[in-house]
Order: sequence, then C-alpha cells, then structure tokens
Amino acid sequence: MTETVSEFRQVFMIYCLQRLEEGSYVALNRRYKPVGMTSSEWVKYEDFAVRFKFKRALSAKQIAALSFKGDTAPECIYLYNDGCIPTDSPDHWAAYSERLGRLAGYKIVC
Repeated sequence: MTETVSEFRQVFMIYCLQRLEEGSYVALNRRYKPVGMTSSEWVKYEDFAVRFKFKRALSAKQIAALSFKGDTAPECIYLYNDGCIPTDSPDHWAAYSERLGRLAGYKIVC
C-alpha cells in the first residue's frame, strides 16, 4: 500500500459543508472526505454517521458569513479555498477562525 502525505489541515480541518439530498450536511476535508478520513477511495457520504442538520435552516446571510467568498448557495458552503488556505498567513487564519466561530454557535440535530 502506498502512503499519501498530507498536511494535517487537509485531513482534519473543515474545507466545506456539503448538503445531501435529504437536507442534512456533512463536514468535508480538503479531499472531499468526512473530516478525519484519509481514504483515497470514493466515499458515499450517506453511509457515514457524520451527517447533521441545522436546527433551523441557515439563512442566505448566515451562509454568506460562512462562505470564504460570500456565496449564498446552501448546497456546498466553502470555508476556504486554495487562494486563502488558513495555514498560509495570519490573515487567512483569522478569517477562517471567524467563520468557524460562527459555525460553532449554530445548533444542530444529529
């Protein structure tokens, strides 16, 4: 088996929130796997107990505040991208941390 080398960030930090068909979300890492997963295999998100729903649907304003570029689409909310990697600069880290702080305050149903 060949090992893949990654930064901790790529595996354990939230890259995006992907909404599933039934309305729940899954927090994905930079590899588009549930946070913490290192598999290179294709993953069907519905098969994992990492899904959650927000107690109240997020408003467009709340989604924009979580999105690194202010998007309001609820299907996939990107907290950062390759142009603003949190570990690349103090400013990027501060912006990502602010988005995580907002996300941490929302109530979810598991």
